[in-house]
Amino acid sequence: MNKEFDDIAKIISGEMALEKKQKALEKAKKEAIKEQKNRRRDGIEKGNIKLEQDDEVETKKVVQNIKLFTWDAPDRVQLEHNNKSFLILVACSLAFILFLAILGHYFLMGCIIALVFLIYVLGTTKPKQVSHIITARGVETGGRLYEWYLLKNFYFTKKDNQVFLFVETFLNFPGALIMLLDEKDKGAIFVLLQEKLLYKDIRKQDWLDKKNFGNYIPLDNI
Repeated sequence: MNKEFDDIAKIISGEMALEKKQKALEKAKKEAIKEQKNRRRDGIEKGNIKLEQDDEVETKKVVQNIKLFTWDAPDRVQLEHNNKSFLILVACSLAFILFLAILGHYFLMGCIIALVFLIYVLGTTKPKQVSHIITARGVETGGRLYEWYLLKNFYFTKKDNQVFLFVETFLNFPGALIMLLDEKDKGAIFVLLQEKLLYKDIRKQDWLDKKNFGNYIPLDNI
């Protein structure tokens, strides 16, 4: 009987600890959203923040490299297609390739063949699991660390049930770090990133980005 009471007490205490942790995260998230709005408003008023930033890369670096948050996710979204749809795609591509052959556009023929092959590979190969880490020095993804002075801003998008994190950089390549994450991790990641980076305000989302990565998540909906 005592063992049963002990088990019940552990379950109750565990649920209470989880609820307390979730409430603390929600409180931190609300404060972070408020801080982001204040920083954006003050920055625009003082002329330090523009809607399209052309800031020069800073040279200041942070020495410590403490891990703050880690999550594992696929390196890309799984592209799914059935045999019928793929055969239709191949048939249409072959017809277009024959048309291009008649016109003598051999370079475009090669591009279409390469694209069809890429679609086949992406549809038959499972994505790899990669680790993403937010540290005191920056964001580490794919085994490479991008320090804070190389990062510009960040934002989230969502397509179906998949959440994407975009961290734009000052680099020519990659121009942005694109990471997949679970919905449950979005709040914690936002709280950490907003201390160093500004949440990007996208007034009008490009249709191609919306098709590939879903809808932009506004600051108030984080």
